[in-house]
Amino acid sequence: MADPFDPSDFDAPSSGDPQADYRTLLDAMRKAGAEGVAEQTATLARQIAQEASQRADWSQHVGSTVQDLLRAADRLQRASTGIWLDRFKEWLYAALIGLGLIFVAALAYQWAKEPKIEQRMYGCAGHWNAKTQTCKDGWVPLQPQPTG
Repeated sequence: MADPFDPSDFDAPSSGDPQADYRTLLDAMRKAGAEGVAEQTATLARQIAQEASQRADWSQHVGSTVQDLLRAADRLQRASTGIWLDRFKEWLYAALIGLGLIFVAALAYQWAKEPKIEQRMYGCAGHWNAKTQTCKDGWVPLQPQPTG
């Protein structure tokens, strides 16, 4: 005797709406009897289990992708901090070199202002401060004045 119900008549594609799947199951229960209901229920259970497995796989994949993005962001932040530190060191070195040049220029100016190297040929024109070793009125050459 041929089976009056073909199980493929009850295979409806999943629409993504769980209520639609249950409506299909209710329609099958009305039309088919115990065999149709059992087969439709097993198919629906397999489909629900498969979708749950796919969601779990997708969640795991998204979780690992998020972890990869967080690691990349951390590396980028460390690299950015390193670049900022390098720039700061460059500016600091430039400032120190500038201060060193200013200091050397100030020393050269002081040396040029008071030539103490040739003391036999120059003398203090006014008051000599022995404590600070400076001449108040400036330096004059100690050469004999030509008489004329």
